[in-house]
Amino acid sequence: MKKPLACAISTAVLGMASFALPTAVLAQGEEADEAIEEVVVTGSRIARASLESATPLQVLTAEDINLGAETNIGDYLNQLPALGQPLFNRTNSNFDINNSGVVNVDLRDLGIERTLTLVNGRRFVAGVPGSSAVDLNAIPSAMVERVEVITGGASAVYGSDAIAGVINFILKDDFEGVELSSRYEITDESDGEENDISLLIGANFDGGRGNATAYIGFTDQGAIFSRDRDISRIDAVSPAALNPRDTTLELFGQVKPFFSSFPLQGRFDAGVADDQGRRLTGFNYTFLSDGTLVDSFDTNGNNRAADGFNRSAFRTIAIPTERFLAATNIHYDLNDNVRAFFESTYSGIDTNAVLEPFPLDSDDVFQENADGGIPLAYENSNGDMISHPFMPAEILTVAQGNGIEGVRFRRRIAEFGPRTASNERQTFRFSTGLEGSTDGGWLWDASITYGRTTQSQISEGNIDTTAMRNALLSEADPDNPGQFRCVDAEARASGCVPVNVFGFNSISPEAVAYITADKSRNATIEQKVYQLNMSGDLFEMPSGPLQIAFGLERREEESRAINDTLTVRGLNSGNITPNVQGEFDVDEVYVEFNVPILSNQYVDYFGFGTAARHSSYSIPGVGDTTTFEGRFELKINDDWLLRTSAARAIRAPNIEELFDPGTETFAQVTDPCAGVTNTTPGTRAANCRSIPAIQSRIDSDPDGAFTLTQTELQGTGGLQGGNPFLFEETAETFTLGFAYTPTNLPDWLGATLAVDYWDIEIEDAIELVLRNNVLSLCYDDPDFQTDPDPQCDNITRFPLGNTQEGALDQVNAFEENLSSIEAKGVDVDFQLSFDLDVLGLPVPGELSIGTVYTHVDDYNIVNAPGARVDIEDGEIGSASHKWNSNIRYNWDNLSMQWQVRFIGESRIEDGDIPSSGCRQRNCFVDEIYYSDFQLRYRLPGSLAGANLELFGGIENVFDEDPPVISAGLSDSDTGTETTAGVYDAIGRAWYLGFKASF
Repeated sequence: MKKPLACAISTAVLGMASFALPTAVLAQGEEADEAIEEVVVTGSRIARASLESATPLQVLTAEDINLGAETNIGDYLNQLPALGQPLFNRTNSNFDINNSGVVNVDLRDLGIERTLTLVNGRRFVAGVPGSSAVDLNAIPSAMVERVEVITGGASAVYGSDAIAGVINFILKDDFEGVELSSRYEITDESDGEENDISLLIGANFDGGRGNATAYIGFTDQGAIFSRDRDISRIDAVSPAALNPRDTTLELFGQVKPFFSSFPLQGRFDAGVADDQGRRLTGFNYTFLSDGTLVDSFDTNGNNRAADGFNRSAFRTIAIPTERFLAATNIHYDLNDNVRAFFESTYSGIDTNAVLEPFPLDSDDVFQENADGGIPLAYENSNGDMISHPFMPAEILTVAQGNGIEGVRFRRRIAEFGPRTASNERQTFRFSTGLEGSTDGGWLWDASITYGRTTQSQISEGNIDTTAMRNALLSEADPDNPGQFRCVDAEARASGCVPVNVFGFNSISPEAVAYITADKSRNATIEQKVYQLNMSGDLFEMPSGPLQIAFGLERREEESRAINDTLTVRGLNSGNITPNVQGEFDVDEVYVEFNVPILSNQYVDYFGFGTAARHSSYSIPGVGDTTTFEGRFELKINDDWLLRTSAARAIRAPNIEELFDPGTETFAQVTDPCAGVTNTTPGTRAANCRSIPAIQSRIDSDPDGAFTLTQTELQGTGGLQGGNPFLFEETAETFTLGFAYTPTNLPDWLGATLAVDYWDIEIEDAIELVLRNNVLSLCYDDPDFQTDPDPQCDNITRFPLGNTQEGALDQVNAFEENLSSIEAKGVDVDFQLSFDLDVLGLPVPGELSIGTVYTHVDDYNIVNAPGARVDIEDGEIGSASHKWNSNIRYNWDNLSMQWQVRFIGESRIEDGDIPSSGCRQRNCFVDEIYYSDFQLRYRLPGSLAGANLELFGGIENVFDEDPPVISAGLSDSDTGTETTAGVYDAIGRAWYLGFKASF
């Protein structure tokens, strides 16, 4: 006989697409008559006699999670076809030092901020400062009873953030016994070792009135370095990145080696360039390994082999991660109608990202001369003009002859060693309250949930640019012949030590100590949620009871991320990076109805449900909002269930989107006024000419055009940040589908089929307006000269009379409610199970086959009104076709599973090559299949009082190589030469483990 929960999950296939395999399919016969306890399924607050749902739902059981064999439940979930490319995971976040090692999920690839994560139906505190994104490192897999995934708008039931859907982790709460498990994994390359050990303990107490379940676990995941994989061991670049206009170049090959132009010994420019950036005279110097000073270019005009640096020798594919988890789930029946409960989770996670040594550009240090380099002449401490004492005479002489003010340089500061980013994250969450029922059958619960995430980050190997400038301006020490000192007396008093950047290992340890400036970041996220829920039968109708659920909720969110002073001022090896802090709260009330129309009359059941939620936000731009949902379900008979739902969902802006003051950037933009002449037609040209500085430059140009220099065409400064005036984004979601469970099959055969169409349209979507779109919105505005578009306030140009008059000075970009997003597709779930011996086969046992498939039909983003449509469907991360198929065999104490995951042919990001350009070159990576295998065996009897289960398996059985997506393409994750959030950048791995139950 099946356990009650298994029966409930079996019945669920009538009302949902289920990732669980057909071992849970309800067999025909006496088991079908078993009573099923009322449960609450994700997507509704109303308890029903089964897990049937009018909204598409996927369910993963504890058995599925075990056979998935991932130590992190987030890594397992990201294999679902309905999920897109995660913003962060262990193999794609090495270069994002603030969030290295975080693991999150992204339903429908609509963005992590549009997926709501719950634990036991209640919110979980975020793991990324300023956002609502949960770090799934903090959720223990062994404590999870099942995972319910609803893929559609659910804001009326759960509030903001549920636009793409909801992931609800249901924890074990009635466990009895002791379960000790351990697992060891290693890759084919003998790296990336993983050790996992956990202990789960549960017991009833006070005569069965209460149960306490507790868990502790430790995981240690080792590093995998880029240098240890063929695809990434040598610095490379996509050929198309070298010349995007050359349509003959392959997109997905590798040009290697393509070393960094910041070598260990430095490159020194003593030449002169014209207005277009072409070198007219002079040399670019470097050093050979023996210290010989040479031209950086050989006689053929190519960079010398010595003039470069292989960054891949230091980079990491998989970030080393240590994780400690502890969790409890306790309940106690105060009487027959009231239960007290307490659940808690603690996680301590340490990650250590490794990057190549810091690349220093003299432009980051010197701004006082036009050439941005070490001055050829500067005042010493006596007021006399001197030259840099370490600069080779040949470089100095040539630079002086070329009439430049400073010698620019690029140098890898290898004396520091590699840069590292150590993150310590701690997450604590508890939820406690009372739940119960009335004599009339009404259910209620009241709870308080508190969550807190802290992050302490130290990034080593960075430079204090002010200290570096002081150390580079040095002179002979009059008190110590043959020694040198810093020119600035105050700097000397602060411990300044001269720096020599000319040559290999020329920076002394004392100088390294002086110019070193570690970055630090401390972040705190706090969440408080107060809930009161009630549900029951309002009154009896001819076809059954009209059910209602209603409740109140208050949520308070606070986040702050504080950087060190130098980082905030942009003086610590990077651009200005401000602190981000803010808070908001929301009060909500909701109501939900389930209305039966027909029951056992013409059809088994026909009814509809509806829900509405009113929210009042402290965010000025949001204020009061209302969301609603309607759904119909028609159960024709035991075989067929038809369902549809429509909803209006919202997402309120998060703290980072609201309160980020803006991070400095110097990215390249396209000036829409470039090339405009006095006769160029159109609104844009007329608007450009109305700017006096541009008109003056057109009039003075020999060709009568607004012609920009190479310097002006390069990086343009600006800020990218949040917007305190944001309002909520809204989504219209729609689903339509059916579930088919044939009842006329033999008892030994079970089968189900579920198909669901989904459509999500988001208006006023909150997105960072691209800087080029800022320019277009401004200069394409017909009312530019009388009532310009607000985006024009984000643009400044050099004024009339400036040497760069009319050229762009700054273009700022902020979060705006200007984007629109539309995504639609189909989910299919087919499950089949049968007994092998009934077929006359000589093999006993049961075989189960399950396939889950997602087709993305359309996925379009418009960043701002008038901007081109960004076609996302079919792109890497949003493949048009994805499926998972499992074959599971069970016989007595033996279980085996073979899983195949398919990712269809995918196109590169349209921002690299517009879709139209795919007619001229191959823009696609091939489809790929991944196979995973696991074998589990439960030893008969007991060993030292324990029931012992052994298991082992292989991930990526056939060692499929990821597609080559090299640097220069947007989809390339630094250090991996592929899209590591989608494809396996690690390769084949083997694991063994055991589970002992007492």
